[in-house]
Amino acid sequence: MAFDVSALAAYIEDRDFPLIGELQVSPELTANKATKQVGLKGTSRLHYMSTDVIFQDGAGCTRTASGTTDFTDKSITVGQIAIREDLCLDDLRNKWTQILLEQGTLTGKQVLPSEIAEIYFNEKNLKTIQSLDVADWQGDTGSGSANLQRYDGWIKLIDAGSPVDGNVDAVTVATGVTAANILDILEGMYNSTTEEMDDKSDLVMYIPRSWYKLYISALKAANLYHYNGNDGQTTYYGTTMEIRPTYGLRTLDRAFITYPSNLVIGMDGENDLDFNSRLDPVTEKKVFVDAEFTRGTQVFFTDQVVEFTLVP
Repeated sequence: MAFDVSALAAYIEDRDFPLIGELQVSPELTANKATKQVGLKGTSRLHYMSTDVIFQDGAGCTRTASGTTDFTDKSITVGQIAIREDLCLDDLRNKWTQILLEQGTLTGKQVLPSEIAEIYFNEKNLKTIQSLDVADWQGDTGSGSANLQRYDGWIKLIDAGSPVDGNVDAVTVATGVTAANILDILEGMYNSTTEEMDDKSDLVMYIPRSWYKLYISALKAANLYHYNGNDGQTTYYGTTMEIRPTYGLRTLDRAFITYPSNLVIGMDGENDLDFNSRLDPVTEKKVFVDAEFTRGTQVFFTDQVVEFTLVP
């Protein structure tokens, strides 16, 4: 005789392991070093000044004024954005998740367990700032995407301005960006920076992460091992310019060089991204989770941006 277990369902043990979230590390986001303008609720003006210097003959007593100081401005429009989610804790009953609920029938329906809350709000915050990095770069009020149509992003503003064309070899869409041409593409962009940009000590080359992987592979294939890296960031080979794999450029074959303070983010309050939770006052059986904020972008000087776009 032998055991016959063919009629039994496969056993799955739910161990008392800690609840974990999907995201463990937040990527380096462009907004961390961009210029922030707070207190914006709609369309506002960003004011800035430029001046030149003209040397004159200093001999004698005559005086002739020369030089010009210009005051200019650009408008920045922020969109009103809300993130709302309703959590019905009763949905967690009769599943393994019920072991996380507070004791007591009513309390279990009204109190978000601390173990869930910690992971939930951490995940929510990380997903929000990742989504904002994409919107900061790719936002377009004419987009059909819910996450991209709230305000215009840096790419749209740069394209509407007067950036420097960094596609010096006229690489086409048909050719694409590959391990064979990535070094030439980045070198072409680097050599396209203007003298005004070269005077900046904090120039950054923003590239998609897919490009960064091609770049590292190409360096290794070329036996150029003397590069410095730290958590996915490095300086562009042989220079002091930072090269940053940028979350907001994901899915794109676009790249940019500028200095972080040239990129502007407008908002009403810096702490508006904090999520709040409260009990539904009507049913007293749902937890409302909300965040409301304003967001918009601008570029001070588009002529101090090198951009790369594949030729159609």
